[in-house]
Amino acid sequence: MASDAAAAPAEASAKKEPDWMQSIAGQIRFLSTGDRAGLRRMDLTRSHAADGTVIKLLTRAKVPQQAQGTGFDRWRLVTHVAAILSGTGATQAHAEGRRLGSALREADYSENRLLRLLAVRGEALDDQVRRVARVLAQKGKHPINLWTLYHLVGSDAAKAEAARIRIAQDYYAAAARSEEGTSSDA
Repeated sequence: MASDAAAAPAEASAKKEPDWMQSIAGQIRFLSTGDRAGLRRMDLTRSHAADGTVIKLLTRAKVPQQAQGTGFDRWRLVTHVAAILSGTGATQAHAEGRRLGSALREADYSENRLLRLLAVRGEALDDQVRRVARVLAQKGKHPINLWTLYHLVGSDAAKAEAARIRIAQDYYAAAARSEEGTSSDA
């Protein structure tokens, strides 16, 4: 269901197209305090009242309308996660080189929770992604590469699977580095 226009992530830097996630994360700080709070809380209320704020943010970030219309629920979730990660101080939520799996490991995210994140689909996946965002925000382990989450919750099965594999690889690589560091210290 994700169109080529909506799937421009990794290729964006190679083609010198704007990084929509970078733009979204950068635009959050220009939203009013109320709008940022509404984006952070939209999962608690299960209200679509924040949709106008999501559309305003996507428009300011120059995400094309065609891409906005493709999988709006996914954009809604990504902006929600970006708002959670940016917090009340509107800090940066996206960094292309900051891998999600590594950030989860650094945040002491348990392997069981990781496996749950990688196994679930549909609404349960959305709930797990929200939980990931809250943990990373609480532990101060952000920014992250939001494109990974975008693909993880997308309808393109191949890109979602690639995101799952990348998250697991990065998590276990960070765990191995951590174990090597504690072994050499002993």
